[in-house]
Amino acid sequence: MQKLKGVQLVIASGSETVQKCLKKLFAKYGADVVLCGFLNLKFVEQLEHNVMADVILIDMDDSYEEDDDALDLLLEKVDLPILFHDNAFDELNDPKDGECFSAPAVEKLAAKIIELVGDKVSHQETSDEVATNESQIDHTDELSESVSESSDSLNRQDFQTLEATPTVDVLEIDDEPAVADIEPSASIIDSSANKEPDTIPDVTNVWILGASIGGPEAVKRFLARLPKELPVAFVLAQHLGDGFVSLLANQLDRISNFYVKEAVSGDTLKHGEVVVVPVDNKMSLDKKGQIKFIEGDWKGHYKPSIDCVIDDVTSSFKKQSGVIIFSGMGADGVLASQQFADKYDGDIWAQSTDTCVISSMPDSVRKANLVSYSGSPEALALKIAVQYMGKDCYIV
Repeated sequence: MQKLKGVQLVIASGSETVQKCLKKLFAKYGADVVLCGFLNLKFVEQLEHNVMADVILIDMDDSYEEDDDALDLLLEKVDLPILFHDNAFDELNDPKDGECFSAPAVEKLAAKIIELVGDKVSHQETSDEVATNESQIDHTDELSESVSESSDSLNRQDFQTLEATPTVDVLEIDDEPAVADIEPSASIIDSSANKEPDTIPDVTNVWILGASIGGPEAVKRFLARLPKELPVAFVLAQHLGDGFVSLLANQLDRISNFYVKEAVSGDTLKHGEVVVVPVDNKMSLDKKGQIKFIEGDWKGHYKPSIDCVIDDVTSSFKKQSGVIIFSGMGADGVLASQQFADKYDGDIWAQSTDTCVISSMPDSVRKANLVSYSGSPEALALKIAVQYMGKDCYIV
């Protein structure tokens, strides 16, 4: 049971009961819980200046909305791996009386901690073996579906990851052939080619990309695999902090064959473009793809509202539109996706659980039985390319 022996763990939760429960559970695993409390500015200050730790575990049920400033500061000031856990979306959740988490959930969290601080655990394991000849730590637990590093407020770490992570070169898809199995066409896409979209009088196919925590990296991987010739325009609704729309658009544009830009009122969306929905202006798209800003705030907690964007775009383009839900926290997008499915039987896809930073958002759409295809960001890109261009398309 001493899988985490030698690991110094920090725990944050909006529930005192959950704090005590997690501290007790991980102590049984051998972890040294060096700080446990509510996620607030005082907590972050203490962690930054007075606590030596290896990893931070944040229970998302209550703490995330409790103090957004504290979370932003934590991500900016503390250079430690962070696990975000949303127990509400743990399908194996069946805790014993008096416990807040099921045994499988704790096993997954422990496995993820081992993955993040494996060198330290391995070193401790070797030392213990020399001293006591104890058996090796078991590393065979499954990785957690609902934990990882990131924040709904797009921050500096998101953009560092966006630039640093290389594109995957080979992928496998359940229902489609691997990239390596597709015969290339006569011309291979040149990512250095001019990205300005061709002049098209009317946009025909418009897909909504909904994303939250972990979204920037997932969308980056998706866009990096799209062929420039794909006859589709995208509207990206990414939960963002104020002032980050321009930065996100610039970063994505640098790695994509598509032209990625901020939404501008009066512009007309074209195939080969990705428009990033603003945070401060509610946006609408008419049947010809013209962008309009509407007075009033986004409905709901999130900005922009993925539900609002899906409802607006699918109302204009109906069956010629589609939805892809990427990594994120919460259930934004479920209600509008349900209406889209009921009215138009449209395509709704989602990023696969095992490739998400946090899978709550795509999982919630899957649990509503709305998703017809799930895959990694690369698999989703291949799927849409094959759908519009046939299996002879080749994606580099």
